[in-house]
Amino acid sequence: MIKKHFPSLLLILFVFTQSFGQSEKLKKLEIQIKTLNDNLQYEKSIAVLNEIITNEQSTHYEKYYAYLLESFTYKRLFNYTKTLHKLDLALAEGLQSDQKEEVKNTIAAEKCFVYFDTQDYPKAEALITQLRKLNFKHLSIPTQSWIIMQDGYIKMLKKDYAKSEQLLNEAATLVKANSPENLPNIYGKKMELYNKMNLFEKRDTAFKEGLLLAKKYNKVKYELYLYQVMRNIFQENEDYKNAFFTQKKYDSIVKYYNATDANGKLELAEKKLEDENRQLKEQNEKYIDYILYGVIISLLLLLYFALRLYQSNKAKRILVEKENTRIHNEIERLTQALDEKGNASLNLSNYNLTDRQKEIIELIRIGLTNKEIATKLFISENTVKYHLKIIYEILDVEHRSAIR
Repeated sequence: MIKKHFPSLLLILFVFTQSFGQSEKLKKLEIQIKTLNDNLQYEKSIAVLNEIITNEQSTHYEKYYAYLLESFTYKRLFNYTKTLHKLDLALAEGLQSDQKEEVKNTIAAEKCFVYFDTQDYPKAEALITQLRKLNFKHLSIPTQSWIIMQDGYIKMLKKDYAKSEQLLNEAATLVKANSPENLPNIYGKKMELYNKMNLFEKRDTAFKEGLLLAKKYNKVKYELYLYQVMRNIFQENEDYKNAFFTQKKYDSIVKYYNATDANGKLELAEKKLEDENRQLKEQNEKYIDYILYGVIISLLLLLYFALRLYQSNKAKRILVEKENTRIHNEIERLTQALDEKGNASLNLSNYNLTDRQKEIIELIRIGLTNKEIATKLFISENTVKYHLKIIYEILDVEHRSAIR
C-alpha cells in the first residue's frame, strides 16, 4: 500500500517544502521591510523591493508580494494615490499566480483600509460586506481585526453606538493578542465614539493609553493620528483653547516626522531606481542596435564592392569584346587588301601560320562572323577569338602602316 502511493507522497512533500520555503522567504522579507520602515528608512525599503520586482527570476507571487509591501510603505507616509497604484500592480501580478483567491481577498482588504483612511466610507463598507460574506477567507488575524474595527467605526457614524463599541472591543482583543503595536489606531476610534457618547473620562483614558503605546512601539504616525483626532474632538466641542495646544503638539511632531519630505525622498529614490533600470535597458538596446548597424553597414559595403567588381568585370568584357571585334575587322581588312596590280597585298605564305589559322583567315575573308566561324569549324567562339589574337600577333598588323 505504501509503495503504491509513495510517488504521490513524495510529490506532496515536495510541494509542501517548496511552499513552506517561499512562505518563510516572504515572511523574512516582510520583517525586513517593516524594520526599515519603523526606522524611517523608506528609500531602502523601496530599493529592496524593486530588486525583487525587476528580477526576471522572481515568480508572479513574489512580485505581487513586493508590490503589496510597497503599498504598505506608501500608506505609512499617507500617500494613498501611490498606495492604490501599488495595490493595482500587486493584483495584476497576483492574478497570474496560483493563489488568485488569496490575492483578490488581500487586495480587497487593503483597498478597504485605504478607502477608510481617506473617508470614502461607502466604498469601504461595500468591501467589508464582500469580505464578511467570504468569512474573511485567507485574511490574517490582524487584517480581520482592522476590518472589524472599520465596521465598528462606520456603525458609530450611523449612530449605532452599542454595536460600534462591541465591534471596537472585539477588534482590540484581536489586535492586542497579535499586534499590540497597532492598538493606538483602535484607541483613536474609541476616542471619537466616547466623545459622541459624552463619556469624556473614557475618551481621555483612551487618548493617554494610545499615546503610551505609540511611543513604546515607536509609531510616530499613531502619535500624529491621536493628536489629530483629539484636536478635531476639541474643535467639534468648541473647546478652542485645548484645540490650539493640541495642534501645537501635533505640529512639533510633524517637524520631526516630516512626512511630506519623506514622501518626496521616497518617490525620488523609486524614480532613480526606475531611471537606472531604464538606462540599463536602453544601453542594452543601443548595444544591439550598434551590432545591427555594423552588420547592415558591412553588408552594404560588401554589396557595394560586389557591384563595383561586377561593373569592372562587365567593362573588361566589353573592352575585350570590342578588341576582338576590332582584331577580326582588321584581319578581314588586311587580308582582303589588294596592291596596284590587283594582287593580295598580304602574302600569307610569308608567315608561319597553322592550317587552322589559315582556315580561319579564309573564313574571315568571305565575311563570316566569329560566331559563324565557330559553328562552321565546330569549335567555341572563345577558341575563334583566341586564334584571332594569335593571328594578329603573327601578322604583326598592329605595327604595320601599310600592306604591300
